Amino acid sequence: MKRLTLILLCMAAALTVHAQDADSLKIDPVSIGVLLQANYAGEHMYIAESALSAYPGVGAEAGAFVDYNITRRLQVEVQILATLQNGSYVAANKDPGFLVWHRKKSVDYLADMRLFGLDIPLYFIGRFPVGQGAFRLGAGPFTHLTFTAWCPGDDGFITPYKRVISVDDNTGKKRYALSDSHAGFGLMFGYEFDSGLQINLCGKYSIIDIINYDSAESHAHPYKISLGVGWRF
Repeated sequence: MKRLTLILLCMAAALTVHAQDADSLKIDPVSIGVLLQANYAGEHMYIAESALSAYPGVGAEAGAFVDYNITRRLQVEVQILATLQNGSYVAANKDPGFLVWHRKKSVDYLADMRLFGLDIPLYFIGRFPVGQGAFRLGAGPFTHLTFTAWCPGDDGFITPYKRVISVDDNTGKKRYALSDSHAGFGLMFGYEFDSGLQINLCGKYSIIDIINYDSAESHAHPYKISLGVGWRF
């Protein structure tokens, strides 16, 4: 009887440990969080018809994310970010290439620019446990919508987002020099602590040329680098 009791106790203990191990392997299928980031955004742009290019500037963005946890090591993350981007328009009599810093002497400052819009990236993310958390490495497509663009302090300068190039004779709908939406691909790298706190670095580049008319010489590809924090609930 004592042996039977001891065996039953051992079996109960083993089942309890197994149940605890099983619970520890469970993952929430969906988790949510918030993001707050600084951005450095601009446009790889040259508008030949206006002899115009652009320098990047520092802005901010905030929003939320939803993670679909496929496994403990693989996630699909959808972000929705309201973005404020700053920069400046410069004059250029030829394509100046990719302008990153405000230091080239071949261009002349024209006006500041400011854009407000929405970013919606989708990342496929791998998680790699390290220390008290995990590194996160992801890549995927994104889309962007520009709601408005303006030149603070210079209302007389019309941005390409509001510069009319044609009007439809039938509908009266205006067509602007630059499209207000684009899409491309992004990369993200970050670290998430067990507490849910995140540190994230992201880069995005539009593969779509947002020049909204036929031009053999002009092009415009928005890009952005973002650095900030997040919190998973």
